[in-house]
Amino acid sequence: MSKKELLGLFIKGIQKRGLLTDFIKLIFNYKELHDYNYIFRLSITNDEVIIDIYDNISDNRFNRYIFNYSKGKNHTTIIKEGNVFKTYIDVLNLSDSDNKLYKLGYMSLLDDNEILDYAKSFLTDEFIDILKNIIK
Repeated sequence: MSKKELLGLFIKGIQKRGLLTDFIKLIFNYKELHDYNYIFRLSITNDEVIIDIYDNISDNRFNRYIFNYSKGKNHTTIIKEGNVFKTYIDVLNLSDSDNKLYKLGYMSLLDDNEILDYAKSFLTDEFIDILKNIIK
């Protein structure tokens, strides 16, 4: 399984368990978010995992997070195109960080035996259980 597939399966597992809102609040720093406040879309392409969050509670209502698994120049770039804020995360340039979004991308670079220990530094036990099932 590729690192891109691991991240995609992890997020799909979170959706299946009904924990998506909790995940978004934790990783993307939403304070007041409920199941009815947003639309979420996950796309997986050849070199990218794309997360779209369209909410009705923040100033930046349309956000796209693109985890790029090909070699890029920077670790992140934020671009506003129209009303959409696009955050490009060049995963191969990431290192450990305090930012949970970057930690999520960095986690997918680690070996299977390192992922769980690292994930415990920023994810709750519910998410760790999902990750365990994917790595098996």
